[in-house]
Amino acid sequence: MSVPAVLWRLLRYGRPHVSVLVAAFGCMAVLGLGTGAYAYLMGPALRFLLSGGTEGFGGEHAVPWLSKLPRETALWGFPVVVVLIGLIKGVGYLGQFYFMGLFAQRVVKDLRREVFLKLTALSPSQLSKERVGDLLSRFSTDMTAVEWAAMYTVGSYLRDSLQVLVLAGVALSMSPLLGGVMLAVIPLAALPASRLTRKALKRTREGQSQLGQLAGQLHEGLGGLRTIQAFNGQAAELERFSAHTKAHEKAVVSAAWARGAVPGLMEVLAAAALAGMLAYAAATRAMEPAALLSLITAVILVYQPVKDLGRVTQFAMQAAISGERLFALLDLRHPVEDPPEALPAPTLRQGLRFQDVHFSYGQRRALEGLTLELPVGKVTALVGPSGGGKSTVTSLLLRFEKPQSGHLLLEGVDADRYAAASVRSQFALVTQEPLLFSGTVLDNLRFSRPDATLEEVEAAARVAQADGFIRNLPQGYETRIGERGVILSGGQRQRLCIARAVLSRAPVLVLDEATSSLDPESEREVQAALAAVLPGRTALVIAHRLSTVTGADIIHVMEAGRVVESGTHAELLQASGRYAALWALQTSGAERGAA
Repeated sequence: MSVPAVLWRLLRYGRPHVSVLVAAFGCMAVLGLGTGAYAYLMGPALRFLLSGGTEGFGGEHAVPWLSKLPRETALWGFPVVVVLIGLIKGVGYLGQFYFMGLFAQRVVKDLRREVFLKLTALSPSQLSKERVGDLLSRFSTDMTAVEWAAMYTVGSYLRDSLQVLVLAGVALSMSPLLGGVMLAVIPLAALPASRLTRKALKRTREGQSQLGQLAGQLHEGLGGLRTIQAFNGQAAELERFSAHTKAHEKAVVSAAWARGAVPGLMEVLAAAALAGMLAYAAATRAMEPAALLSLITAVILVYQPVKDLGRVTQFAMQAAISGERLFALLDLRHPVEDPPEALPAPTLRQGLRFQDVHFSYGQRRALEGLTLELPVGKVTALVGPSGGGKSTVTSLLLRFEKPQSGHLLLEGVDADRYAAASVRSQFALVTQEPLLFSGTVLDNLRFSRPDATLEEVEAAARVAQADGFIRNLPQGYETRIGERGVILSGGQRQRLCIARAVLSRAPVLVLDEATSSLDPESEREVQAALAAVLPGRTALVIAHRLSTVTGADIIHVMEAGRVVESGTHAELLQASGRYAALWALQTSGAERGAA
């Protein structure tokens, strides 16, 4: 996407707030007219000082109402006019910055909300391709760049362009020839300035990319701090970090040089044009001194907003690069999109079925013609070696991904006919990593059903064997558990997740390796909770430890994306196949560990 296209797309976020922008433009108009008034009055003021009388305000470029005043009145009147203009300009400045600040905050608020919604709406596989630090950099650094552009660049383009027009009008009214020659310098600087701007844009893009790399490495480093320190890897990490830092520094310095050259070029051209105008005016005496002074003042003043326009272009470039990164995220499309006339998914009464489903992650095959049923009111378990496709089944059920061929059937109807959110509402998920938020116990439990009463919350906690330890916490259900439930043990965190799933009242409970990361004591606690939760429920249990699924109604052994064995625990052991071999391997390992 080109830079103008990115900036135009960013500006579209300002449409709902155009009234604020109009108010800001009104203040800018007052500011521009005040600046033009200063330039226009400079010549008559000089003539007034030199002549000592009000006739100084007459002549070719007169201020009529001042020229008619008595001298004593004019002595006070002119300073009052100057102060009044300054007061009006001050109010214009204040109003402009207030309204542009309000405009910027509202634009960024809308954009930030859209980015947040996109991040929470993408599939896990899409987000897994991005570094978390880089995503955080887009949400912070890139968003700040857009905010600064909305506040300063848009305001400067409006304000300074208006001042240029007003001051150009004053200069041309004094002398069309000299004023035109002076103003012609501005477009002459456009070609070299555009080349410098393109160079700055390229370097700015490189700098933003390196900044995302730095943020990504920092996030990885904090997450893997124990590993880094255990292997004394600080030096290697520092070397990698220094390489990104050096690349970022080089890009930023190069961009700063290119941006700084633009106002420097304007300064040189302005000085040359001013010197030429003074030499011509002195040689030809084509203008009276008062008019010449007003012209010089207008020309000097006009170059400042022109330089400001060049200076704030850096904010526009930064916003363009940041906008590219933000829109690259916003333009991602979820693998599962609702059909034009999506139907709400019905409550499950018969069951779910995978019918000859194929699915791949890039070149890696995950499911190869999987056919599988999840009957209502039964506990179905999936076991098998890693990479067999078990977790992919969960992703397809929850509509994180879509079968590349074959069908997922709900009540005998293809899931593609239903709205994805309504399909997800059929499931309550408990994952291997207990995901809790930094609020209270009550907040975390109500996350699945915000309107649940306290009695319903407590009942769900009792079913999940969590009510007892919750009441022993300092503030019971109102205890704040810290980031990711840091004050709780692994078993307690997982039991809270199970209670949250029970509270949701979803027809199907999905347990994806819910006990695999727990120590033996915590695993026993969670298994006791599951023994109370699972009977009579429709559930899908994905497990690595076979001891978790011995009570399942049906167990499917998966390998290479297919079901290779099915049956109850007893039936599979009697068959002496893959399941029996896995069982023997795990139980013999447990016996050796106990010995």
